[in-house]
Order: sequence, then C-alpha cells, then structure tokens
Amino acid sequence: MRDLIDFLVVARRETYAIPDGTPVGDGTTQMLWDKPGWSYRDRYAGQNPYGGHEIVWRDGQVVWMKNYMAEVLSVRVPMARIYDFQREVLGQPDPEHLMRGPAAYQRGAFAYANTVTGDLARFSGEETIRHEGFPVYRMIFHGGLVGA
Repeated sequence: MRDLIDFLVVARRETYAIPDGTPVGDGTTQMLWDKPGWSYRDRYAGQNPYGGHEIVWRDGQVVWMKNYMAEVLSVRVPMARIYDFQREVLGQPDPEHLMRGPAAYQRGAFAYANTVTGDLARFSGEETIRHEGFPVYRMIFHGGLVGA
C-alpha cells in the first residue's frame, strides 16, 4: 500500500497541473503518467457535467480505480477560474488524503472541501468548491483496490 501511495502522490501532482489532457479520439480525454513498473491514467468525458475514472496499473495489472462525476453549479464565477483554483489544490496532494485532494484548502474567496468515507482501499466521497460562501462546483467519487 505504501508503494501505491507514493506513486499516486507523484502521478497526481504531475497530471493535475496539466490544464488540458490529450484527446483519445473516442470523445474522451486522458492524462497519463508512468514510472518503471507503474502506470496511471485519468480519462474523462464531457465538460459540464463531466465524468471519468482513474486507473493505476502495477506490472501490467490493474490495482486501483476511482470513478467520478462532477459539475460546475453556478455561473457567478467563470469555469476557468474554478478549474484554476482546483488545479492549485490538486497539485499539492496530501499523502494521507489521496482519494482526491486535502480535507480543506482556502485561498481568497475560494474554499475547497473534500469529505471521504473509507480509505484508499475502499472509499466514497464528495469534493466541493465554494466562492464567497456560495457552492460553485461539486464532484462525487468512489473507488478502491482492485483484485486480480
């Protein structure tokens, strides 16, 4: 489990900082990151709402997955500003809270919260972003370890 945590910390930092992924050609977009023995893919579709999944492989076998659905809830803040703030948050992964971002983060008028039930092996949760106290973004997610 420690190896998975260490890999996810780096893979997420390296991919969440990317403003746009690579179109796959089937209507989805993905972000990839590899290191010897490990591979990570975040593949998603749509803009608002959007959904996708993250998959981690070790030595060619899927070992961990997460599924998610998300939506910008308000037009009071441009979508680009919301996603810039989100990338800032997710670019600083917390090894103790890897199902998405840290439990809480705030900068200026933006506030991020991540509520999770479970642990990296099996979890579900909700990520929210508020601007001046108003909800502007929400994601629900679940996932965990995958058996061979």
